Amino acid sequence: MPLSNRVRGGLVALAVCLAGASGVPAEAASFSFSVAGLPVGTMAMSSTTSGTSYSATADVDATGLVGFFTSFFFHGKANGTVAADGTVVPAWFQAKSKSSRAVRETTIDWKGGTPTKVTIVPPRDDNADPAEQGGTLDPVSATFRLLRDMPKAQACNVTVDMFDGSRRSRLKVGPAQAKGSTLTCKGTYTRMKGESLGTLDKTSFPFTLTFTVGADGIARAQRIEAPTNFGTAVVARKG
Repeated sequence: MPLSNRVRGGLVALAVCLAGASGVPAEAASFSFSVAGLPVGTMAMSSTTSGTSYSATADVDATGLVGFFTSFFFHGKANGTVAADGTVVPAWFQAKSKSSRAVRETTIDWKGGTPTKVTIVPPRDDNADPAEQGGTLDPVSATFRLLRDMPKAQACNVTVDMFDGSRRSRLKVGPAQAKGSTLTCKGTYTRMKGESLGTLDKTSFPFTLTFTVGADGIARAQRIEAPTNFGTAVVARKG
């Protein structure tokens, strides 16, 4: 049975949202994305660092039943600087995305942690003022900060404000709970300003992050779970 327009739009919104709320590990990794046990999409992510500089990419595409009835994608890349304590400051972000609403291209230039130029084609109906978004990260830089491969002391217990060119949102992740080699932390996504995400949008919703810690003391993202109107959304690392 074909998916309704509302369901298609909601799943697209969720995929793009989780692309900003999930991780870009060091090197490269791929993830499966499902809702209520049904395959919805795939995510491929990579990052490189050189000194204090980083570059990162994130790609989300529809697959399975959803891919048969509709198409959506998010292809983003970003670069900037990262400090030894994990602080990330973006310099440039570019993304192309497709949802039930439109195919859009977004470019953001940053200076000193504040967006200086935002281009969105076609434009959205409601946009947060870029001049008021100092200290935020673009979606790809936010994923790099939150869930890249990192020393376990830097995993969890952080708040990141994210700006995608029109929306400002907050990802607040609580302290890590350790059990053996597994770290689990509870988080909350909150949309603060800008256009809503459509039928799936809420003011705030929770998610859970799971890492494994290797003998080298590096935490690696393994799983993200979030409740939705259609069932639990799961982003699971492959391999």
